[in-house]
Amino acid sequence: MILITRPQEPGRLLAAHLRDAGCDALWWPAFDLLPPQDAPALRSCVARLAQFDLVVFVSPAAVQAFAAAMTDAWPGHSTIAAVGAATRSAALAGLPGAERARIIAPEGPSAADGGSESLWRSLQALEPAPRRVLIVRAQGGRQWLIERLLAGGAQVEQAVAYRRVAHVPAPVQWAALRAGKAAGARLALLYSSTEAVPVLAAQLGRDEELSAWLAGAVALCVHRRIEEALRTSGHADIRRCDPDVQSIRDALRSDPGAMRPATANDQADPASNSFLRIS
Repeated sequence: MILITRPQEPGRLLAAHLRDAGCDALWWPAFDLLPPQDAPALRSCVARLAQFDLVVFVSPAAVQAFAAAMTDAWPGHSTIAAVGAATRSAALAGLPGAERARIIAPEGPSAADGGSESLWRSLQALEPAPRRVLIVRAQGGRQWLIERLLAGGAQVEQAVAYRRVAHVPAPVQWAALRAGKAAGARLALLYSSTEAVPVLAAQLGRDEELSAWLAGAVALCVHRRIEEALRTSGHADIRRCDPDVQSIRDALRSDPGAMRPATANDQADPASNSFLRIS
C-alpha cells in the first residue's frame, strides 16, 4: 500500500493515477491548505507586483493562491523563481502573462535535490542581482532562503499565500489503511515536504500496530532535505523519486525483496508485487 501525503488536488490525482496503474494507493494528505489569516496583506503584495525584480514561489499551492488574487497580467520585467519543476509548471499554467517573464528553477544535477538550496544556486547566477524580492510562501515556512537573500543585500518581503493545518483523516481513510495492514501489504509513503514527516509519525504513532508498520515502511521522498529529515526520524529504507507514477514504480521495483518471480503478467505490468492492488 502506497500512501500519498501530498495535499490538495495534485496528491489526490497522483493517488488516482497510481490506482489506474494497478497500485494499491491511498491519498493520505499530511496537511489541509487553508487561506491565509491576513488576506488583505496578500492582496497588497499582488497589487505592488511590478515593484519587485524577483518573485519566488515555494510551491504550486503558493502559485495558485497568488494567481487567484491577481487582476492584471504578470509584468514582464519581474523574474519568476520556482523551487522545483512542479512549481515552475504551475507558474506557467496559472499566472496570467507568465510566458512573457523570465522563469528560473533548479536545473541539471541540482534539480534532483529540490527545495530552496537548489534554487539558491540558480539565483546566485542572476545578473544583475535582484534588489527587491517577494517570496510567496506558506505561513510558518523556512527562513533559509530569506536569510541568504538578505545577506546578499536584497530587500525581501514575504507574502503568506496559505497556511497548513495537519489533516484529520476521515473514518473511511482509517478503514482503508487498516484493511491494507490486515491484508499483509507492505507500506510505502511518498513524502513531498519535510513537515509531513513528523505529522505522519504523530498520526500513525497513536496506534502501536500502525506505528510498527510505519517503522518498517519504504519512505519515498522527492528531494534531499526530506531524505535527511526521514533519516533523522529513524527511517531505514529511504528512496528518492519524482512525484509521478513511473518514478514511484521504479523506486519500489528497486527492492529485490519485494519482487515475486517474473511471470507473463509481470512483463506487462512490472510493479513490485507488494504494492500491487489485489482485485
